[in-house]
Amino acid sequence: MNMFTPTGRLKPDAQPDEFRIRWDLEPYAVTAAMDAWLDLGSEMQSFYADRVRQDVETHHRAMHCTNPSELIGIQAAFWQKAVKDYRAHAGRMAELTARIWFPGSGQPKT
Repeated sequence: MNMFTPTGRLKPDAQPDEFRIRWDLEPYAVTAAMDAWLDLGSEMQSFYADRVRQDVETHHRAMHCTNPSELIGIQAAFWQKAVKDYRAHAGRMAELTARIWFPGSGQPKT
């Protein structure tokens, strides 16, 4: 919010030459929102890096399996873990997004 004030509150008897521009964005709300955006980006990069690592490990295990039933087990384990990870990631993204929209609500659970 942009306010023209001498000290933080406009005094009724203030002289026009005492006024100055004061930016008041709820103390540190911008900083908290920016921190939340950075946390969101960091969380996304970490999640995607972990998922790619697990994908590569699954491909490696699939290349070295010896029969079709072992391959099916590897694929089933991969998809079960992927669904679990994406579900947890969606919850974490919701928490971090809430911090962006409501920066004063505190730190998310880790």
